[in-house]
Amino acid sequence: MQNHVSKVLVVSHCLLNKSTRWWQFGKPPERNIGLAAEIVEYALKHGLGLLQMPCPEFTFCGNPRPPRTKKEYEALPGFKEYCERLARIVADQIRAFITMSEKPRIRIVAIIGVKRSPSCAVSSAIIGKDGFQRYDGKGIFIEVLEKEVKESLNVPFLEFDFDNPSAVVADLEKLIKIET
Repeated sequence: MQNHVSKVLVVSHCLLNKSTRWWQFGKPPERNIGLAAEIVEYALKHGLGLLQMPCPEFTFCGNPRPPRTKKEYEALPGFKEYCERLARIVADQIRAFITMSEKPRIRIVAIIGVKRSPSCAVSSAIIGKDGFQRYDGKGIFIEVLEKEVKESLNVPFLEFDFDNPSAVVADLEKLIKIET
């Protein structure tokens, strides 16, 4: 009997639906609508499934909404608690995918956040400092999600950069190469 394994990427919502991002004026329309083709093409090429996480910023604030830093979202009444609730739900869903799957077994390859996102950055959230923007640390949602899954799941967190989408593809290639 063969062991059937279905590999899955857990992705930030806007990677499959850019229309939930805050509108970036002055950018081409494809920057604001559609999906991150690089992720979908990679998943198709390697037979990976996709699990789309919710977008805390969109589901809390809707669109249009102003661009905000991590500190501004942290100061938004109820937002941090909202991210905590969503992260617990996503972590429970990931655990259920793993523990409830037998044929095929589901294995999470990576969780992919978004560079410069106040909620979904893995290492580069925009935070305010003395009137300037700088990049430092995790987004609010990813920070909580990482804590929620850390004990039960050993999976890398990667970061998609809309300005350099090929970087995450290179990271995924390294992961796939390690597995084979």
